Amino acid sequence: MLPGVGPGDKVILWGGGVYNWLDPASVVRAVDRLRHHAPEVRLVFLGMHHPNPDVPPMKVAADLQVLADDLGLTGRHVFFNLGWVPYEDRADYLLDADVAVSTHLDHLETRYSFRSRVLDYLWAGLPMVLTGGDVLADQVVGAGLGVAVAAADVRALEDGLAQMLAQPPPRERFAAMAQRYTWENVARPLVEFCLAPHRAPDLMVERLSPDAAAAGEAG
Repeated sequence: MLPGVGPGDKVILWGGGVYNWLDPASVVRAVDRLRHHAPEVRLVFLGMHHPNPDVPPMKVAADLQVLADDLGLTGRHVFFNLGWVPYEDRADYLLDADVAVSTHLDHLETRYSFRSRVLDYLWAGLPMVLTGGDVLADQVVGAGLGVAVAAADVRALEDGLAQMLAQPPPRERFAAMAQRYTWENVARPLVEFCLAPHRAPDLMVERLSPDAAAAGEAG
């Protein structure tokens, strides 16, 4: 995976970029607590920057590296992939991990987000620790594939990571939810609509004639 991460280590994977609306700092702080009773734990950030070179570096990514350095974790318990993993190599990182994590801040974006990295976690059968409050987190918890915690709750993150490392859900449990999000299934409603397009029921209202509209206003 990365230099310093060995075959006997327990890998927690942050499976995407580090952006200002996310909360990677709480995960680093949780790992700083967790390492005292699980010294083999390794937190790996799959990417630190946006793959589009036109997107400027984000402050949270720089602050995160400073935090890990200050805690003495960089290169020991926290590892940063400073480049961007080619798409064809992503599976190697996912399949080498033991637990996956995705945390974000508490704001409006949370409720309406749909984080594609969670779909990667499903494909790989990775136990998850997620910030609660969005549809995918609700489904992951409901299917028994991981735990959800409150935003910025470092202690809950530590407990959730320890739980998923010690007692991961059985791999076969992931199949049903993963199948729900295959292209064949998610595209089916769109394909069916394109084959037989129709107006939405709430738009199928007869237009009033000008005379009827005027009569309505007069009444």
